[in-house]
Amino acid sequence: MEIIKCFGYELYKSQCDKLVYNNSELLSAVDKLLSTEHAKLNNPVQRQGNALSTVSSDINVLHMPETHPLFEWIVSQVMTIKEYETKNRYSLNVTRHWANRIFKDCSGLCHTHPPRVDGVAIFYLKVPDNGSELVIIDNGTDGSKYLDYTKEKCHYISVKSGTLVIHKPNVPHAVSIHNSEDPRTCLIFEFTIEE
Repeated sequence: MEIIKCFGYELYKSQCDKLVYNNSELLSAVDKLLSTEHAKLNNPVQRQGNALSTVSSDINVLHMPETHPLFEWIVSQVMTIKEYETKNRYSLNVTRHWANRIFKDCSGLCHTHPPRVDGVAIFYLKVPDNGSELVIIDNGTDGSKYLDYTKEKCHYISVKSGTLVIHKPNVPHAVSIHNSEDPRTCLIFEFTIEE
């Protein structure tokens, strides 16, 4: 696992084996989830441009058995992080989980996650060439555009299909402009670690 240090934050990046996530059952289940009316009508305020999201849906990522093998791998990665490594794997509790899909020219505004969670895991299920990057912003303000910050204030993290990024909820981050004609799909998990 790669440790990325920037602006006083530590993020963790890992690459999943293709056999775990690149299978027709999982991809089909996520496509079905993102074709619901909820996903079509729910464009979060953090997105600028054409996007789908299942955030706050009653039926979501972990409700589909096809995602469970992938999630087991994600848990195994979280448990290798020093902060969590001594914890029992069953102490990880997912408080929210959802899928996002963005299309050409879409980007994401700077945001953080609720302080009540211990961490956020973002799994990049399908990332085309020339896709968007994760942007960490030094002292970023929720709702701001990453392009409003100087180059020195932004740290870009390149991702590809199968990349997992784990970070604390207070890390200000955005999504760069998606330049591909093909969409980018990711799964997001907010989690707590129970004692």
